[in-house]
Amino acid sequence: MITSPPPQVDIISTSLRRRHLKAIVYIFVIIFGLGTWTNLAGLWVELPIIVPILPESWQLPAKLTLVINTANIFPILIVFASIIFKLNTAPFEIPVNFILLITSITLAIAFAFLWDKTTYLFGTKQSVYLMLLCFITAVADCMSSTTFIPFLHRYEPLYLNAYFAGEALTALLPALLGVIQGIGTSDCIMLDDNNTNGTLIEIYHPPRFSVRTYFLLLSFLPLAALFAFSSLHLMKTGRTEEKSSIIKSKHHQSRIFILMNNIEDIDIIQNTITRINKIEKQLENNKKKNQLKEFASSKQGIFLLIVFQTSAMLYGICPGLTTFSLNAYSATTFHYTIIANSFAYPIMTLIGAFIPEVSSKQIYFLYVIHVVFFIYIFITAKLSPCPPLVNNILGHVIIFFVWILASLTGSYIRILMGNYFRKTRDHRGLIWFGLATQIGAFVGSLIIFILTNNFELFKERNICDKISQCF
Repeated sequence: MITSPPPQVDIISTSLRRRHLKAIVYIFVIIFGLGTWTNLAGLWVELPIIVPILPESWQLPAKLTLVINTANIFPILIVFASIIFKLNTAPFEIPVNFILLITSITLAIAFAFLWDKTTYLFGTKQSVYLMLLCFITAVADCMSSTTFIPFLHRYEPLYLNAYFAGEALTALLPALLGVIQGIGTSDCIMLDDNNTNGTLIEIYHPPRFSVRTYFLLLSFLPLAALFAFSSLHLMKTGRTEEKSSIIKSKHHQSRIFILMNNIEDIDIIQNTITRINKIEKQLENNKKKNQLKEFASSKQGIFLLIVFQTSAMLYGICPGLTTFSLNAYSATTFHYTIIANSFAYPIMTLIGAFIPEVSSKQIYFLYVIHVVFFIYIFITAKLSPCPPLVNNILGHVIIFFVWILASLTGSYIRILMGNYFRKTRDHRGLIWFGLATQIGAFVGSLIIFILTNNFELFKERNICDKISQCF
């Protein structure tokens, strides 16, 4: 007699297979996160190398920041359209994601060959090709904020942290590649011409490999993200079960029903119904106003304000201050602070996976600490070309750690806010979270662009110029 194997064996093997598939999905979601902001993260790592070469010089980061964040208008319009017209953007998320990932690969290759091309615009030599590439890249990356994260609404909540880990790697991997590349060196050489009166000029020596090679290597990250997203699209593991929802139609008609026995009273009845409808509309408008006031002073309203202000500082103002706050100390300090700064978000993502939630008081405390670090960064930029302790190694160490701690606190606040709005407001909450981030970044970049280019509040430092020496 043939005996069948115990049913427990099949149950165990099926459970184990599901765990393996979930682990594969988790890895794919991490790789999928590599498809956003990779090119711009790589560009920021290359800033210490390209700033001395391009005609914009120290004003380049502020201009790039404004160009990048100006692209925020596109996802903002999409979000507002989906909210006002109650559009269902879910069916468009998958095809749009494929387009964005293919575009990211193409742009990485374009950066490799066009980053140093310049042309005359308004009578001055400018990096028009670089600015245009940054704008297109930013449009694609900002669009990903409205399609990549909402796409994960189809999956269990644990995969959101996986995506944040992948997004963190878009800063970490370009930074590691920058470490391998190096910064190169620069020397002050005196001109032998008798008419120069002993003028010193700065001579730059190239890093281990070129900027072109850097971006070509970087293009493999969005390529891997495209493969991962294609796999996720084909797999069903890890997705939440779709719950059938009953759509309730909204009626603004009067809830009073009148039984008419006498048709002669119809005019009076119609006037009564009209008055009732006006009263109902007025009550509904008052309710909306009260809800807006309650939201502004609520926990969610305050948290959205924190997201906005943190994004303005972290993604808008600070990037435009990098040269004035860091390059004034030295090119080496600039280079390695930018690279170390890229490690901040991955570290906080790892911490966020273990501590995804904290109390409101702790969030407020982190926010205050973040503001303090930001103020010190702004002061050092304002005092350029002679920021505090510029000729002392202690000054280099302090500014290095201030930038790192500012990024750590700001990144952790962003992760906490993302988890909070995912938990409390679900799909719509993630959209509002992304919207506050994009608007904050744009406002911050506009402020720093005006201060840098219009008011010229910050000054450059030429280490070979005797006038720029700090004593």
